[in-house]
Amino acid sequence: MKRILICSIMLLGLQYAEAGNRSGSVTAQFLKIPINARVAAIGNAQVSLAEGASSIAFNPAGTLSISTFSFSGTYNQWWADIQHGFVGAAVNFPGIGTIGAGVTALATDDINVRTPAFPEGTGEMFRASEFAFTLTYARQISELFGLGLSLKYINSNLYNTDINSNVLAFDFGTLYDIPVLRTRLGISVNNLGKDLRYLNETYSLPTALRFGARVNVYEVGVHKVYGVVQVGRPNDADEQWNVGGEYTYQEIFSLRAGYRFNYDTEDWSAGVGVLLNSLGLNGSVDYAFTHYKFLPGTHMFTIETGF
Repeated sequence: MKRILICSIMLLGLQYAEAGNRSGSVTAQFLKIPINARVAAIGNAQVSLAEGASSIAFNPAGTLSISTFSFSGTYNQWWADIQHGFVGAAVNFPGIGTIGAGVTALATDDINVRTPAFPEGTGEMFRASEFAFTLTYARQISELFGLGLSLKYINSNLYNTDINSNVLAFDFGTLYDIPVLRTRLGISVNNLGKDLRYLNETYSLPTALRFGARVNVYEVGVHKVYGVVQVGRPNDADEQWNVGGEYTYQEIFSLRAGYRFNYDTEDWSAGVGVLLNSLGLNGSVDYAFTHYKFLPGTHMFTIETGF
């Protein structure tokens, strides 16, 4: 049963990815921005790292790590005063599965309307904004294998609400633990849905198929080291690779670093995390810095907590 589900998800993703590089014809690019600082720091090798409520946005199977309740919030300091972030929560219902909801948002500040007649501005202002409202359900199929499904309502506004488009999309994700190899495998297919239409033009969603592995490289006493690798096939770029590592000391703090291969602008990233276990809480506060070849680096902060 597990093999059938995994193969079905991979084939479904390949159906959308096989069209090749469609750069310039894909919109809703905000869906490609990481929404978890731990993930961003480890090279955005996200699919096998999925844990807690933040995984609602990229691999819904990760919500199965929640024992009762989890909350996640992320703020991403983007360029040109653009605001980007995520907030989500999920609840585990024994015998039923995990149910969660989240919102991903990106918005500009007010922008002057400029025309050839009024190059300094007409006095009017506008904003661009995009939102993804997500509902997630995940279930443990066996002791080692979990499956998740998300439904997204995507709302894209290019000029206030005068030029906008809306569409429904789906995410699928799996996680499979292999204890004998100290490895966890993950597969996800993201943003399966119809095109967004603005006026008389249509643009595809940023669909992607990803496969990743997280390996427990070293664990002795208070020291733990994870290695992560991921290969992704987006529909608007060539094959991309993500690699990274995480060192955790005494379940108190973590150091992370990663690299993205075959990306247009992103390359390396790094970050730190403080686990809240020592304070009697279940969760962490994480920070990530992402370096870009031609643009200033970005700073991301995430809080993940639960019980």
